[in-house]
Amino acid sequence: MRYPTVSVLIPSFGRPKRLLACLVGLAKQSVPPEEVIVVWQGDDFQTRDAISAARGTVPYRLVELHNPQPGIVPAENLGLDHATGEVIALIDDDAVPPPDWLKKHLEFYRDPKVGAVGGPADNWNIDGTPYPRRTVEPVGRLTTFGRIHGNMHTQTLEWRSRPPAAVDHLVGYNMSLRRLAFDHFEARLRPYWQNFELDACLQVKARGFRVMFDFGNVVDHHPSGVAYRGGRDGDLRLKIYNGAYNMALVLAKHSPLGLRMLRLTYLLLVGSVSCPGLLGACIGYRRFGNLRREVAVLLHTWGAIISGWRAGSALRNQSRHSGPIACPTPISDEIGALRLRGHSKLAS
Repeated sequence: MRYPTVSVLIPSFGRPKRLLACLVGLAKQSVPPEEVIVVWQGDDFQTRDAISAARGTVPYRLVELHNPQPGIVPAENLGLDHATGEVIALIDDDAVPPPDWLKKHLEFYRDPKVGAVGGPADNWNIDGTPYPRRTVEPVGRLTTFGRIHGNMHTQTLEWRSRPPAAVDHLVGYNMSLRRLAFDHFEARLRPYWQNFELDACLQVKARGFRVMFDFGNVVDHHPSGVAYRGGRDGDLRLKIYNGAYNMALVLAKHSPLGLRMLRLTYLLLVGSVSCPGLLGACIGYRRFGNLRREVAVLLHTWGAIISGWRAGSALRNQSRHSGPIACPTPISDEIGALRLRGHSKLAS
């Protein structure tokens, strides 16, 4: 039985050396990709030049695309529109896959009921030291009340021998999807487009396919983005409020009728430190101090949750009445903030 054809999508911004290391890793695959599509963005001409330098030195078809407005989801969707593979593989430009990375992904698609596959990453600090290994569970779960568990990076070495498990969602630094199992990545999310992978996996599950996690298929990941680092410094719109909007949109879009109010109530009253509801704000005050700031964060987060929930509900209603939702070109007043270097995702 042949493997399905695969297109690898890489949105790249501001990390030309890391991108070249990723392309070299893809060149060493035991099962080569049909094509690798790299989307450079904005005025990042160094990345454009790195793609040109790699062309002719790799054994696969290297496709260069340009997205004028930087952003993960717009770049992924541009690449998706040009992809020809039966399977779409995602990897970050700051990740390096092992030689059997694609083969392990594609083995799962021998089962026609599998619609998406993912794996963990070993994260590395900027100074070259590894993240501490973790044994945090559950992995890749969306709970009944709407809490999202990731825990897909820097897992303990013993976990690599675990059997594959069915999960609810994956992370885009090590992920693949059967092309017929989903439509597009959700373009209405706000920067940094948190939870676009969750939305894609819920599309896959809604079509009756399984989402699988392979503990033994690990990529090396060198994250440099700042949006998901803890604390209350930096641009809170990108770190907290947009993420709250995105979470609410995805949950409102995909939650069954019987869970909608439960999940909205959980977001508003519980949440987390990074997406605070009332309880999350209390924990944030205990951790960071400054009551006035935490109250302001809570109020802004509540506003983002309500806005995101309304937007997701509208998408849900539109989908119910008109079938699959078309993916328009995203327009956002937040887009200027994306000129920050290193906007890749850090695993939750």
